[in-house]
Amino acid sequence: MTDPIRAEAGFQAYLTVRDRVLEMQRHAHAASPDASAYWTEELEIIDYMIEASPLIVRKLRHHAFPITAIRPYDYRDKGDGRRQYFEARLAALRELGGDALLVPESPALGGFGYAIDGQLFNVDTLKFYEVLIGMERGGVLATLRAKDRPVVCEVGSGWAGFAYQFKTLFPRATYVLVDFPELFLFSATYLATMFPGARMVFAGTESAGPVETWTDADFVFVPNTQASSVSALPLDLLVNMVSFQEMTDAQVRGYVRMAAAAGCPLVYSLNRERSPYNRELVSVSDALADHYRLTEVSVLGTDYTSVMKKPPKVTRMVPRDELYYRHLVGQLDPASRPRVDGAARAGTPAGGTAAGPEPARMPGVVLGMTLYNNARNLPEAIESLLAQTFGHFTLVLLDDASSDDTEAVARRYAALDSRVRYFRHDRRQAMIATWKEVAELAAREAPDAQYFAWVSDHDRWHPRWLLRLVAELDADPGTVLAYPITRRMGHEGEELEKGPRLFDTATAVDLQDRWRRFCHDGVGSGDMVYGLMRMEALRRAGIFRRVTRPDRLLMTELTLQGRIRQVPEVLWFRRQSHGTSVERQRSTLVLEGEEPPWFGAPPWLQHTRVLWQEYVARDPRPIPLSRPAWIAMLLRLQLTYGWRHFRKTAASHAIGRAMNRVVWWRKMAKHHYHHAVYHTLVGARAAWGRSKRLWRRAVYEVAMLTRRLGLRGRGEVAK
Repeated sequence: MTDPIRAEAGFQAYLTVRDRVLEMQRHAHAASPDASAYWTEELEIIDYMIEASPLIVRKLRHHAFPITAIRPYDYRDKGDGRRQYFEARLAALRELGGDALLVPESPALGGFGYAIDGQLFNVDTLKFYEVLIGMERGGVLATLRAKDRPVVCEVGSGWAGFAYQFKTLFPRATYVLVDFPELFLFSATYLATMFPGARMVFAGTESAGPVETWTDADFVFVPNTQASSVSALPLDLLVNMVSFQEMTDAQVRGYVRMAAAAGCPLVYSLNRERSPYNRELVSVSDALADHYRLTEVSVLGTDYTSVMKKPPKVTRMVPRDELYYRHLVGQLDPASRPRVDGAARAGTPAGGTAAGPEPARMPGVVLGMTLYNNARNLPEAIESLLAQTFGHFTLVLLDDASSDDTEAVARRYAALDSRVRYFRHDRRQAMIATWKEVAELAAREAPDAQYFAWVSDHDRWHPRWLLRLVAELDADPGTVLAYPITRRMGHEGEELEKGPRLFDTATAVDLQDRWRRFCHDGVGSGDMVYGLMRMEALRRAGIFRRVTRPDRLLMTELTLQGRIRQVPEVLWFRRQSHGTSVERQRSTLVLEGEEPPWFGAPPWLQHTRVLWQEYVARDPRPIPLSRPAWIAMLLRLQLTYGWRHFRKTAASHAIGRAMNRVVWWRKMAKHHYHHAVYHTLVGARAAWGRSKRLWRRAVYEVAMLTRRLGLRGRGEVAK
């Protein structure tokens, strides 16, 4: 029985890999750097793999537990809801990324997972799928598709699950795996079994050949002791998943330095800032930022470790801590490029980005910032705008009669940078009038500007914010507004965590489809209103009308004109204010005593009234739809927006609390009923038992007494 097992392709691949690993260890023993405390322990656990039996290799995926922390037992259906949560997350990822990027687990070498539609899926499958979606949303895969033979390096490749998925999607890629030699017993064996015809190079062995020839291989296995040799390769992407967080600070910075020395234009990281038990690392993002400009990509609101747990209901924002997993795309800092430009060598034009090159033309962009008593945060806001990589814009500041040092701060920046223009009201005009006026001022100051965005005086923007939004509008003339994922931050600038608000109509086929999506799914108008929009579309929408929730009305009118596109990257950091947006607007939209007659009506009624006057009652109608079609659209808006608005009112919250109390009382009644039944049954059983014991005791005592009195047993004695 042993001979057929030893002849299996998997075991034969293992024997070849083991010889290469032993050769690596002999050559690298003297140069071996100290592993982190975490990996020192992990390598001791898997030391038996150097003498693995054929049966162990046949179940290789089972023995990868020290690397993956997942096991086949976890995928038995126990009826505990775990499979349901798993399938829900898979469905959510499929909705984001489609099936083109989904590569299921192979059953080879003991592959395991939930069997869904005839395919195997486990936590690793979904983690790698999530990373591929993040790469797609961050523009990384688009860059790699433009290469004939991309060179990708993964540091800490583990059992090579991601390498298998990536090579399946990019069969012409050269995939470089940097790891401990001991882990190649898993990764190289697995890949050699899955890709039997692949050419493999093992660095540090006699058969490796010159580094220049490695790019002709399918897989290159580089021991961590020789990681510096990778800098001689024309890398297009460096990848790390959940292992930078386990390394020492020096190790992470060393790998980042290696990628920069190779001229690698992109890095992708899915890591915590550090593991909870790792005291040898400062921060993953801090190390990456030595040579790369980082952008966070939003995929789902929860990380992959919660795949088998019920998704938490986020009701409030909480500070983000270092244990939160983040999808980060890094672009090589121009100051870190080697003298021979790695990006140009790899075929990427200088100045290009993961999401696309610099725009071929420089469209006019103008930004409008309203100021009011926020001198403390104003310098940070202005400096983050002036640091934009797309610098062809004008920034118009309109001060609504601030009483603090806002004027001095604004005038200082206007004197330092010619792109900044400062204006001031003699007396306060309130929000609607000021927002409308700054847009009109912007149009006058930059008459050739095609794009406009409102910017606040207390937030912060990623350096690529404007570049990405301009690229989106340039790429699609039918898009009227582009905006990024928003990250909340506290008063001191600390990041807060609340699930991202995701909405766009980029795939809507026509006006009715856009309207339906906006009415039913449109969220985050307060974020969208700070996006980059076409100036002409803004003018047609009336800029900022005198209603409550004017931002929502503006998004409604822009939806009538074209598509709204959300960039799936965290590019705007919004400072959290006291109270809700609706509460603030009630006191800041217009001055007291200047409210329009209908200002106290519910917002959806005000918006419907404006839409009817501007789009239906006019002759000719700006949008040529029939009156019945308009009535149907406005009715849909009233029902959906009215219900959503009602859900936020005090009356709705009171009804909710009352229903919760009813549910609570029902649960308590059920609880006490069950307790009463339980105690009754248990008490009755106990009483019955006691009565039986007492009866038996009484019978015994009577029998003994009659025997002592001679009332029983005489006949027996006489006999």
